[in-house]
Amino acid sequence: MPKIRVRRHSDSQSEINIIPLLDVLLVLLLILMMTSPFITTSIKVDLPSVKNSKTFSKEDKNIPIIIEVIGAANYNLIINYSRTIHLSLKEIINQVKRNIIANPKTVFLIGGNKQVSYDEIIKVIILLRQVGVKSVGLMTKSI
Repeated sequence: MPKIRVRRHSDSQSEINIIPLLDVLLVLLLILMMTSPFITTSIKVDLPSVKNSKTFSKEDKNIPIIIEVIGAANYNLIINYSRTIHLSLKEIINQVKRNIIANPKTVFLIGGNKQVSYDEIIKVIILLRQVGVKSVGLMTKSI
């Protein structure tokens, strides 16, 4: 009878070489980093249409308070269709606090013409949120 050879494996360690995997991942990362600036500039953004916006009339029970941004640190405030002009941001915030205490569900609208810096409108939105205003909207038409 022939002898059967039995191979004995001494404590051999099997290792997975991950160097090629890391090379491929780094190359893919570089490709992604190189192409991402081109992708972001070519995205078309569909802005919401004005057709779906809510309109307010004088018959509404909850008349919005309108803050018009005239320019840098120059604002108008319209409460119950009466306009107060050339107010500072502190005066606006004081009026907002009074109106929120009187009616916490008051809707605030922010408007500005095309020449107004976007930064000014964002500043007003942030301050309204800090004061506790729950509902802030942007005007699409002048009054």
